[in-house]
Amino acid sequence: MKLNVFVSSQRDGIMSKDKKYFPNLSQEERNILYEATLTKFFERKNIKYENVIVLTEKNTEIKSRAVTESMKQPKEAILLLKDTAKDLCIAVETSDYPVVIASAKKEDGHSVTAVSLGTIENINNGLLHEIIESLIKETNAAPFEMTFYIGACPDKEKFKVDQNLLTNSYIWKNTFTKKKKNYYLDIRYAIFNALIKEIVDPNSIYFDSTDTTIDEKYFSDTAGKPGKNLVCAVYTNEEDV
Repeated sequence: MKLNVFVSSQRDGIMSKDKKYFPNLSQEERNILYEATLTKFFERKNIKYENVIVLTEKNTEIKSRAVTESMKQPKEAILLLKDTAKDLCIAVETSDYPVVIASAKKEDGHSVTAVSLGTIENINNGLLHEIIESLIKETNAAPFEMTFYIGACPDKEKFKVDQNLLTNSYIWKNTFTKKKKNYYLDIRYAIFNALIKEIVDPNSIYFDSTDTTIDEKYFSDTAGKPGKNLVCAVYTNEEDV
């Protein structure tokens, strides 16, 4: 089984039913539009919409949970996808925040992947440590045997943040700069440092260097391109989704 990661583009539509993106639509209308947009997108990937588990910024409980066919609206910030769960897909709604995807192998050769959204709140509350602990529990692999993929996000010169949110000095020390009255975060550097402290092999940490604020494929609230993309992970027998 091969883990495939793919990302929606602006041309696929806004992958959210948040009122701020559709202020003139009712909740019912937003729900209908959302389901239609996602169904169409996943049909092109040969994935059934009912097999998709969506993770959003509302997933703030720093715990993990393995996805199943019956799962509807998980609250956990970390969803675990096993390679035996063929065709089940985890889709993460994001605008600017990087999606963190980590994988490890069990002794029998099977793989488990942890998928999460690297919001400031989640990282601040120990998301990266919990990802590693979850994979250790599921696979018995050591941190240096795990592989991490960090999705697209704004470059450090663009990612303006509220400094008051950066309360965990262990994570955020030396990761932001002040320009005039604004603070800019190098979230890639923060994630890299945190993983290194957890004894993850630096050669097994892969960053998407795409800057979401300028790449036309991506929505970006930071850059005034309102909307959300989906970053998706699925195990399949096919080489590509």
